[in-house]
Order: sequence, then structure tokens, then C-alpha cells
Amino acid sequence: MATFTQYTKKNGTKAWQYQTYLGIDEVTGKKKYTTRRGFISKKSAQLALNKLLLDVEENGFNKIKVSTFEELYERWLKLYENKVKPSTFYNTDNMMQTVILPKFGKLRLDKITVSYCQSVLNEWHENYRSFGQYKIKLNLVLDFAVSLELMDSNPMKKTQMPRKAEKEKKDNFYTREELLDFLTLTKKDIDPKKHVFFYLLAFTGMRVSEALALQWQDIDFFNKTVTVAKTVAKVKSGIIVQTPKTKSSARVLDVDTQTIQVLKSWQSQQRELYFKRGFNTNSPEQFLFTTFGNRLINSSAVAAWLELLYREHTHLKKITPHGLRHTHCSLLFTAGVSIKEVQQRLGHTDIHTTMNIYAHVMPEQKKEVADKFAQFMNL
Repeated sequence: MATFTQYTKKNGTKAWQYQTYLGIDEVTGKKKYTTRRGFISKKSAQLALNKLLLDVEENGFNKIKVSTFEELYERWLKLYENKVKPSTFYNTDNMMQTVILPKFGKLRLDKITVSYCQSVLNEWHENYRSFGQYKIKLNLVLDFAVSLELMDSNPMKKTQMPRKAEKEKKDNFYTREELLDFLTLTKKDIDPKKHVFFYLLAFTGMRVSEALALQWQDIDFFNKTVTVAKTVAKVKSGIIVQTPKTKSSARVLDVDTQTIQVLKSWQSQQRELYFKRGFNTNSPEQFLFTTFGNRLINSSAVAAWLELLYREHTHLKKITPHGLRHTHCSLLFTAGVSIKEVQQRLGHTDIHTTMNIYAHVMPEQKKEVADKFAQFMNL
């Protein structure tokens, strides 16, 4: 039995609402009631109720449990959490909360149109470099709605990607001479932990998150290897250590004698420095790089280290922390290492990733190829 009542809204206008019993939810076994508000007349409320009851009779409760995108998202998020790593879950939820939900959260699903999606996508294109990632994440939720038969189709998939403006690409890597200059300066002017960290990135090609997860048990001083088997990641509760994103990311890296000596020296310095702060770092499970309080370091902190260095030494070429990985890659190619070997050393799943870096960091090789061919043809 439904009841219809008139009420006064905050702005002083009158509106109608209804409350009705829908039946027993087969999933929960509980009685299901619903209240809908905001109708301009009793007749419009009655029409909406009739439509609702027909919908329930044909589709059960599933179709009416979600009315807005935000409600859909909350339902999708519970399933998504069990499918991905904690860091991926955290980053996705953060992206949704800060960028996507403000645009879509309060919208009813039937109000999410192709034209609206296109306008939002155009706006993201103007304001965010990662606008393509926002579309990908939004598609996941809207595809979920389609799978539940809450939407006939995904309107975001019918949009056109705005064209990115061509920007001059800056070289995000050092030459051999630039790297030596950089490392000489860091050894002299910043604390040893940061110098060793940058040195290790440049001489192994590790990702920042991989280097921050290293423990002394991962360093084989005798065989001169570094085992890469985990990464640090930011989640809601703080910084955690987790397994790599892909199988190819887990690898054992051979390193040179000089790198081993740098690590040995840092191990001794770490024990002395942290002992003065009240920490015993002699355990094999001790992390190589930690905060003053011997806690895990957030990957984003490394960019701040570099930024401070560049402020104090303006003559240095600016690159990102990831640029040291590209530097290692570039110098491997310069040394004549094959693309396949570089792929394995850097832990790339797809060799095309390695080839794309090669094409960017080694443009001079194109001219060398042409010159070699001309020499072969005696031109």
C-alpha cells in the first residue's frame, strides 16, 4: 500500500512524495520499502509509482538499487577492490573522488548522455594531462552499469578523444658526461642516502618504487647482483610494500664492482647514522633507503629531492627521477647492448616499450645507419 503526502521544501515551495512497500528482497530476505520525493503534483507521483512497480515486477530489485552514478560507483568499487592491488585501488578511488565524481556523482544514469560525456572530456583535455586515464576509469564504471542492464550502452565510448596539442619533447635523460657531472655533484652536496639512491637508479635502471623497496637481503655482495621483487606503494593507510605489477618486473640484476662498493659504503654509513638516531639497521630485512625515522619513503618524495637540488644548482639539466631510468637505458644502447637485453634488464613486459625509448633517446643512430649503408655501397 502506497502513501502520498505533500511537504514543503527548503525554498518554501510545495512538492509531493510517496512511500511504498515493494516486497521481499530475494538477496537479503528483508522487506523492501522505498520513498521518492520531489514531484510537482500527486498525479505525477502516482505515475512515477506505477512505473516503478512495473519495473520491479519485470526486473526485480536490482535495477532500482542504483539511481545515481555515485551509487553505481560505490557498488562497482566493492568488486574492483578485490581485483587489483591496494595501491591501484587507492589511486583509482582518489582519481574518482577528486575528478570524476564531481562531474558525474549526482547524475541519474539516464541523464548521462553522449553530449554530456563529450563536454566533460573536452574540459578534462583542457585542464589535465592525464585526461585519457579519466576516460578509461569512467568507462570501467559505465561498462559495469551496462552489464547490470542499468544502461543500454556506455555513452562515454561514443565520444571522440580531443587531439593533444603537439608539444616539444624535452630529453628526459642524461648523456654520459651529464650523468657523471650530476653524480659528482650529488656526492659532494647532498646527504649520502640520496646520492646512493640516484646512483643506483642510474646504474641499474630500476624504477623509483623498486629501489625504495630494496632490503639488504636483496643485495648479493659476493655474486654482485640485486634482486628486484617488490615495490613500495601509497595506499589509504600509508606506504606499503607489494609485489611488482608484472612478472617481468621481478628480476635479478647484475651490477658492476663499483656499484657494489657504493652499496657497501652506504651500508656502513647507514648503520652508523641510524644508530645515532636509536635504530639498529643490521638486520637483512632493513630497507636501504628510509626516512630519518627509519620508515618507508613515498615515491613522490624523490621528485622533491631532485627539485631542491635543481634550485641550488641551476646549471644542471633538469630531468625527472624516472629520467635516470631512461638515462640507464640510453647508455646501455650507446654501449652496444641489444634491445632484447635492455628489455630484460629494465623489466619491460612489452619490447615495444623498450623500442619506443630507443627511438627517442637514440635519434643520432638514424644518421649512423644511413652513413653505414652509404659506406657499404661505396657512395
